[in-house]
Amino acid sequence: MVRQVIRETLSLYGRLFRQVVVASFLVFLPFTIALLVLELAVPDSSSAQQGLAIIDAVGSLLLFVPLASILIIRSAMSFEQTGEASTRREAGAAFGSLVPYVATQVLVLIVIVALPGALILAGYAAGSSTIMTMGIGVLIGSALLNGVRLTVATVAVVTGDAQGGTALRRSASLTRGNWLRTLGVVVLLSLLALLIAVVFSSAGLAFPSGRLQDIATSVFGLIANALTVPIVALGSYRLYRVLQAQASARRAA
Repeated sequence: MVRQVIRETLSLYGRLFRQVVVASFLVFLPFTIALLVLELAVPDSSSAQQGLAIIDAVGSLLLFVPLASILIIRSAMSFEQTGEASTRREAGAAFGSLVPYVATQVLVLIVIVALPGALILAGYAAGSSTIMTMGIGVLIGSALLNGVRLTVATVAVVTGDAQGGTALRRSASLTRGNWLRTLGVVVLLSLLALLIAVVFSSAGLAFPSGRLQDIATSVFGLIANALTVPIVALGSYRLYRVLQAQASARRAA
């Protein structure tokens, strides 16, 4: 299954390269410009940089990565159904799916962090490093177990199959018995995306420190997002379809 998903992902990425990369680039462009303007305007202090990092993380997680992912997955669906993919045509539907997509994504995060988060907070309140360490261990385990089990929940939202808690249950059902294979797909796609991101991050840091480096880092970061987000989105989509096909085959047997 792992080879099949990776092969289909790379094939789809190659066929839709121009459309999905341009779409991802355009989604991230205004956010990148806004962050760069803020970075150049605020004082160069650790607190200011931490604030920008928080804005970057929250904006990416709750708006720009979801929007780009929805647009890319819907384009892939259209391409597989009709042989054509138009990200412009899918833009309206992408915005319509954004709220349920993000809500489902937040539910996934809650499932992952709820119990370990409670342990960590309890350990902090009691001043117990043992309980806090236990909470961190549970968090790592939950991220591995539940993160993999629920990895295609948001794809179910984009395809229109389910949303919210129903999407989480569908993902858990599809990945049951395929946890290790699903983990393999997630790890390989993440490593590929990380490799691309590291290459472009290094290119940005090669410029002299100061405003020129800030601008270069933003530009190369934008390019890295445009290249990597489609890989992860298409990989999640093909994983979902392969798991669906396997579930259908089991029911037919």
